[in-house]
Amino acid sequence: VHLVQQRVSSNTKAHVQQIAVLNKVKGQFAVLRNSLLLYAFGYGILHKTIGTVIRAYGEQELAEKKLEQALGRTSKALLGQASALQQVTAFGDESIISAQSLLAAFIKDEDQLKKATVATLDLAAAKGMDLASAADLVGKTLGSSTNSLSRYGIEVEGAVGSTQRLNTLTNNIAKTFGGQATAQADTLTGSIEQMKNAMGDTSESIGALLAPAVISIAKLIKSAAEAFSNFFKTISES
Repeated sequence: VHLVQQRVSSNTKAHVQQIAVLNKVKGQFAVLRNSLLLYAFGYGILHKTIGTVIRAYGEQELAEKKLEQALGRTSKALLGQASALQQVTAFGDESIISAQSLLAAFIKDEDQLKKATVATLDLAAAKGMDLASAADLVGKTLGSSTNSLSRYGIEVEGAVGSTQRLNTLTNNIAKTFGGQATAQADTLTGSIEQMKNAMGDTSESIGALLAPAVISIAKLIKSAAEAFSNFFKTISES
């Protein structure tokens, strides 16, 4: 009888310990659930309320960083040209800057790059293509022996990467498609695009102000997400 009582007592203690462990795990999961809900709620609010302006600023920042990397320096002159061209065309300055960064892989001189940028905008507007595609064609024509613009009736002369090749390319685009980008800004579609671009600039300005705080919040959420991931990994491996 005494032996049975000992076994019962031992089993009871083990059961109590198991319950305590389960309660502890339940408590941890409750805290984890509340934390997940809190972070999910915070992310949802962040995404819906200021996500648009942050994305607008992020796209602008990324475009400028690409140009800086391609040139090896920051060019206020080229950024100024992009802003000025936005005012008279239907293209946004972030798209223009991205096109400049593609051209900068083949052209480092600012004045030459400006000429190539204007030619790229006219080509894109005339042929109904996006700026990235137009810049790619112009860049390949300048930086290789292949004339990628011959299908559009544009002839080029001069050695690869030479000033002569650039001048014949930009002059011939100007003769064939010159003024297309600015002319299309005066249409209904162009006016709507210019309105969108102006609103985008406003979003970028707001995003620039909020960026430091958003970066801090993003880092906190990242750390929390990594902690949750490690927690679940530990549980699955135990």
